[in-house]
Formats: sequence, C-alpha cells, structure tokens
Amino acid sequence: MNRIDYPEIDESVYRHQCDNGLDVFIIQKPGYSKKFVTYTTKYGSMDDHFRVDGEAFNVPDGIAHFLEHKMFEKEEGDVFNLFSKHGASANAFTSYDRTSYLFSTTESFEKNLALLMNMVEQPYFTEETVAREVGIINEEIKMYQDNPGYKLYFETLNQMYHNLPVKSDIAGTEDSISQITSDHLFLCHRTFYHPSNMVLILVGDFDVDPLIEYIDGHQRERNVDGRPEIERILPEEPRDIVKQRSVLEMDVEETRVMLGFKHNQDSTDASERLRRDLSMMFALDMVFGEQSEYYYELMEKGLIDDSFSFSHIEEAAFSHVLFAANTEETEAFAGEIRRISDAVKDSGFFTEEKLRVQKREIIGDYLSSLNSPEYIANQYTKYYLDGYDLYRLPEIIDEITIKDVEKHFIDVMDSRYMVECILKPHE
Repeated sequence: MNRIDYPEIDESVYRHQCDNGLDVFIIQKPGYSKKFVTYTTKYGSMDDHFRVDGEAFNVPDGIAHFLEHKMFEKEEGDVFNLFSKHGASANAFTSYDRTSYLFSTTESFEKNLALLMNMVEQPYFTEETVAREVGIINEEIKMYQDNPGYKLYFETLNQMYHNLPVKSDIAGTEDSISQITSDHLFLCHRTFYHPSNMVLILVGDFDVDPLIEYIDGHQRERNVDGRPEIERILPEEPRDIVKQRSVLEMDVEETRVMLGFKHNQDSTDASERLRRDLSMMFALDMVFGEQSEYYYELMEKGLIDDSFSFSHIEEAAFSHVLFAANTEETEAFAGEIRRISDAVKDSGFFTEEKLRVQKREIIGDYLSSLNSPEYIANQYTKYYLDGYDLYRLPEIIDEITIKDVEKHFIDVMDSRYMVECILKPHE
C-alpha cells in the first residue's frame, strides 16, 4: 500500500492493488461521518466490439446498461432493499466508458461494503429474468425517446458522427435489447468485471490498515486469477459531419435548437486531452459565459434567454462542443454563434487578465467541491480512468496559457464541422 500526500490541499490518498489486480483507493476525510464508495468497471456503452485474449466479439448495443440493471437482481431478490435495510443509499450509472455502482452511508459500513462487492462480483442471470428485463428497459427507452432534450441531443450526435457508437443511445434500441441473452451477459461480466479491469474508491474517515486487510481477504476468497487482455475495437471516424441541418417536430411548446462543433480526437496523451478540455472550458466561458459582452449581446438581440447553455466534451475517442437554446430565431442564433466564434479568433479577445479570473473561479469551485465525498469519489474515478489525478488538477490549471486557450478555441470551433438540429412544435 502506498500513501500519497497532497499538502497543498491537505489531502491524503492510500493506494493498494489486490493480488487479483483490483485497484483500491482510500481517500481520508478525517471527522466525516458519511462514507461514500464507488465500485467501477472500465466498461461502457461504446464497448460493443472487443477482443479478449485474441478472440473478437460483437455484442448488442445497450448491453453495458442492461448489465448494470441486472446486477441488482439476485436469486434472493432486489439488492436495493438490502442496502436500505442497512441504512445505505445505493445507485448505479452507465456512461460511454464506464459503469459505476455506489453507496453512501453513516452506519453499518462494513456490511454495506460487503453487499456492494458481492452484488457486483456475483452475476445471476437466467433466460427468464433477462426476458423480463428486456420489457423493463424497453419501457425506459420509450420514455427517453419521448423526452425532447434527449431526442435533440442524440439527433445532434447522429448528425455529427458517422460510425462512432457515441451516437447510439446508452440504453440501446428496442431491437438491440431484444437480442441480448444470458450468454452475452455472462461473457461481458466475465471480461469487463474482472478485478484487473475495476477500481474501488472509498471516501470517508477510515481505519486504513484493517480496511485494506478486509478488502484483501474478500478478494482472496473470490479465487479469481488470470488477467484477460482486453482490446476495445472502435471504427474509424472521419472529421467531416454527416448532415449539416435537420428539423424535428414533437409535442413541445417551444422551439429549441442545438449546435454541435465536431472535433476528432487527435491525441492519445491523457494530459494533453485534459489541457484541451480545460482550455476549451476557459475559452467558452470567456466568450459565451454570463459575464461576457457577447452573452449580453445575444440577450439584447432576443436570441437567447436563461435556457442558453454550452459544454465541451473531451473523451478518449471523441470530442465536441454543444450549444443549446430555446429560440424561434434558429437561423439567426446559429449565425451569431458562428460570427462570434470567428470574430474572437486572432483578435486579441483572449487576455491574461480574463484567464486569471477564470482560473481563480475554477480553483475556488474545485476546492469547495473537495468537501463533498460524492464529488471526490465520482471525479477521482473519472480522472483515474482517463489517466489523470484529480488532486493534480490545480497544477495543470496553473500551466495553461492564454496561447493554449486561443489555439484550442480556433482548432475546435471550426464552422465547417458545425451541425444544427432544431426541435419545434408540430405545425
């Protein structure tokens, strides 16, 4: 076990790897009564084509999310009820690249930890329960399809991406879900829920040595050996977009538009990706944030209201920027976003003073968030799986220069790769 101290932010992390390959991080929060735990596999909705120990497999879309649902169901019943019985609140989620199970509690910690580990490690699938789950998830898919925001988001991604599974619903489709069998589930569990592909993160006030001993003992009893060689297989994705503009009609009261700027992922270096992600966050806030002159300009022109939002997504396989707003002036809105983006490039808009303000704000938010066990556990997991260290974030923020901000904004905000998706009421 290694202890890593971060004196600048007064944090300590204990890292341990079990003999079966499971990575364990204990993040000490002295005096905290709440304990928060995440148990995460590096397996998400994009992992539908993979090779294990040289053998290739294709599985139906939505299977990672399906597996997440099924892990709570055991022969003796629903595990949610057992967490409640032990005073814990449990949940789970599936993203593009991971599936995470979690609980928080102020009592019966060891019982809840054992419950979480057993639930995730011991699969229980039968053809009957799988068939029943198909019906449950299909209802969930239909519900999402009726959600205007969800519909607009995935339609925008489908206009940007030709091949990458990022454009597919994380829950899959009614057709793909119906193809899932218990054999598929056992295959994916055996492959991706292997301890060497997982990380356990515990945040709270712990007696560290006995806790590590307990986790080690539990993992030894699993008697899992060998480490599968997993290779994710992703299709080639060109930089160009699929379709520039589309219009959808739904039962909605207001017209909403989403713009997407596609930027192919061109770096395998985790630090470089984080640098671009942070640089873009700073740049977008400087140009379109609520304190910017362009934000007020768009408000005064009546092109946006408080529904206006923007985000930059930087993942290992893809990256893009999204804008969304409720507006009837969809063409004018898209034109203004394009005009503003072009106007600030090479114009001296980005300045050291603006960057200093942005850095102060983000460091303040970051330090405040470190009081939340939920934030720490979830973000530590994300950064770890992406190849970063959450507690080194201030160092990377400090290193970002105004040239980084300007360079990445010019590179990403290229209107040749912009799509426009409009969702409006039925005519």
